[in-house]
Amino acid sequence: MLQFEQVNPQDVGAFRLMVLDYWRGLMPYSDVMTDPVRQQAYFAKQYTWSGGNGHPYWALLDGQRIGFVNFSIFPDEKRAEVEDFYVIPDQRRRGYGTEMVRWLFRQLDAHGVERLDLTVRRDNPNALVFWEAQGLMIAKFHLRQYRDPATGTAFRAALSSDFKAAES
Repeated sequence: MLQFEQVNPQDVGAFRLMVLDYWRGLMPYSDVMTDPVRQQAYFAKQYTWSGGNGHPYWALLDGQRIGFVNFSIFPDEKRAEVEDFYVIPDQRRRGYGTEMVRWLFRQLDAHGVERLDLTVRRDNPNALVFWEAQGLMIAKFHLRQYRDPATGTAFRAALSSDFKAAES
């Protein structure tokens, strides 16, 4: 059975290493992965170390960190949003993700949350299947286009992973 605890500010270094593994799999070609200044700014914006929102929780198996979940609750809207959800690769397909979701649902129920939102990237079909198995459904399509305003050219890409790493 998994245990959950908020990431302690003293553990930010270890947490950041897990986040970098998560980001590497999710968005390997993004500027966040290639530019240390942007990486630090994004990390600081994404995670907070006080209060509830933006404060991530470790998923612990026998005291070992096997993943994390980061979510925000908006009580006035009776809504929550999962910003990040990660299980380390060698612990996947063992039911731990589902156990993490059940724990998350209990937290949301205790706060009167009626609606849960999250984003799944189109290049992550396994995540879509996972979340649908947890009872979530597609509610809308969010379309995006990257453009070069200097030339008026639309790039054929919508995700950072569409842009391959520069050739060395």
